[in-house]
Amino acid sequence: MENNRFCAAWAQCNALYAKAASALAVGYPEMMVLYALETMGELTQKQVAENFGMQKQTVHTVVSALGKKGFLRLAPCTSDKREKRIILTESGREYSKKLIEPLLKAEDRASEMIGSEKMKAMCETLELFNLLFERELNGGLGNE
Repeated sequence: MENNRFCAAWAQCNALYAKAASALAVGYPEMMVLYALETMGELTQKQVAENFGMQKQTVHTVVSALGKKGFLRLAPCTSDKREKRIILTESGREYSKKLIEPLLKAEDRASEMIGSEKMKAMCETLELFNLLFERELNGGLGNE
């Protein structure tokens, strides 16, 4: 029962980010790519896809569109020349900050109300759940 409650709460959290994208008048995938770059710095398209649960093709489409608008550029990775780092341009940083900063402030206000100890415990629990759930998924679904 608690597992279902947890998963429902997680789904509701994702829905709130989709609602935020709508309120910001931007598509959810675009918002998440910008969120990734704002919160984690330069990443590859593969890293954005893996870390934010997006399809690689969706990330590629968003990156291409933002590149055409002059908001970002791609640069080769030092470790693997086949991989490209996504780098926000000056106008891209301004655009991203305008969109993502209100979202980060809302997250911060909610976190402050919860308190640092509960937030720390929640993060540790979620990280553990993700690790264990990924192990289960890698074992194959339907193999019981």
